[in-house]
Amino acid sequence: MNIIIAGAGTVGYSLSRSLSFQHSVIVIDKDQEKLDRLDDEIDILVIRGDVEDPKTYDNISYEKVDLFIAVTDSDEANLLATLIVEDVVEVQRKIVRLKNDGFLKSHVLEKLQIDYAVFPDITTANKVKALLTFPKANNVKVFHQTRHKLISIKVEKKDVQDLKVGSFCGDEVVVAGIEREKEFFIPSMEEPIAQHDLVYFFGHPDRIGKIAEVLDEKMPGEIKKVVIFGANTLAQKIAKVLLEKRLEIKMIEKDRALCKRASAFLEGRATIINAAYDDHRLFEEEGVKYADMVIAAGQNDEKNIVKCVEAKEYGIRKVVAINNDKSYYNLMHKMGVVVVRGSKAGAHYAILEKISSSSIVTQRLYCGGAAVMFMRKVYPDSVLIGKQIKPPAEEVAKSVLIRKERLFGLALIEHIEEGDIIVAFGGVEEKDEAERWIYSL
Repeated sequence: MNIIIAGAGTVGYSLSRSLSFQHSVIVIDKDQEKLDRLDDEIDILVIRGDVEDPKTYDNISYEKVDLFIAVTDSDEANLLATLIVEDVVEVQRKIVRLKNDGFLKSHVLEKLQIDYAVFPDITTANKVKALLTFPKANNVKVFHQTRHKLISIKVEKKDVQDLKVGSFCGDEVVVAGIEREKEFFIPSMEEPIAQHDLVYFFGHPDRIGKIAEVLDEKMPGEIKKVVIFGANTLAQKIAKVLLEKRLEIKMIEKDRALCKRASAFLEGRATIINAAYDDHRLFEEEGVKYADMVIAAGQNDEKNIVKCVEAKEYGIRKVVAINNDKSYYNLMHKMGVVVVRGSKAGAHYAILEKISSSSIVTQRLYCGGAAVMFMRKVYPDSVLIGKQIKPPAEEVAKSVLIRKERLFGLALIEHIEEGDIIVAFGGVEEKDEAERWIYSL
């Protein structure tokens, strides 16, 4: 495909890395430093210019563009760019990232013939909400292509003597890995389950929920009291979706103006605390230590980590940090902090999963970055339809196929059908080999 990306920031950079693997990509931005980084690291074409200036698009060599993706930090720039680009080239599909979810209720997107709009704050808020649906889960990863989820569960069961990996696997669930004593591995079906293992299950969420009830006897089965550090726009949207669960919610924020906006946005349904301090006194004086769950949703990743560490010191078992910087992922995982990708990382994944092309592969890191998952859906135009696929070597990755919401081993599938989803799990050390395998199918 010929793809144009407007914006070379965090989202534009990550998208260009993923899409340049098999596609021709042009990135437009007025920041030369960002473009130089892309030009040095990725095999793409960069164009310096304002995405809102029609003259910028005169430098495009394509006559036809399969996909135009606008991911600058400005909603207005993204919307205007989708309109201007069509004066220069023929565009098949348009995708935009938008901060203002008010566009969901307007006809602007329809009038501009935008195929898909990503609202990252809503995506992140719904990921936090998923943790409430599975209170015993260590973490939950959701996917646009399937109802199946990747859910990690800590084994906190006294008697695990007769439990093996194969006891939990079938056409609804597979084990996508185990972390034991800080080491990740893909287990065999005969591998015994050990106490304190962190087990990664992929499959039907209802079935995994029942497994969690068996394996974790410590984590509370229900979350009632939630504390959110931060009252920025994202924190407000997280609180709003959690209120659907009828929870008792407290929001703690230093900025008085943000507190007022949060109170108005949530219509007084949450307790907003304007705290003059942000140390341990909050846990004692404001009753934070009695929370079932703490969510650190401030703008600063480092401060979010500190708040989660403090919460764990007070014995709060469920602590969540909103994070955009991948370099902190492994650190938080080791500390037992649940990481929910922030708006920028969420936008990257949401866009990839909505491109709807058989040549697009979704990639997710898990287990603190020690493991990687690849997912490729088979669309009507795919060359894979009718073919038989040889699974990757066992030492490279474990593979499964989703067909009509059931799981099958790839070796058992005689031919690929439209709608199938190919999934591979493996350690990050084998990432390159697994990536080559799934892209070369």
